Amino acid sequence: MKFNNPLFGKTHSAYSKELIRQKALKRIVSEDTKLKMSAIYGYSINIYEKFSSGKFNLIGNFVSIRKVDKFLGISPSTITKYKN
Repeated sequence: MKFNNPLFGKTHSAYSKELIRQKALKRIVSEDTKLKMSAIYGYSINIYEKFSSGKFNLIGNFVSIRKVDKFLGISPSTITKYKN
């Protein structure tokens, strides 16, 4: 059985792994790119306020649990517990 991959069956050396790691550490990701990645891979959460009349008002739309955590000032595990 042949595979068309020159690295198949081989592993990177510790030196090569360190070079790859150092290159990745220098990579700068803009805030715009981080938001796009959160929108794709994150968990979209809407926060609503309930009025006594039974109507709901949208307070905010967040792209991740961490953003909700910072906005509300509560634990991410609490948000995860009550996100339904």
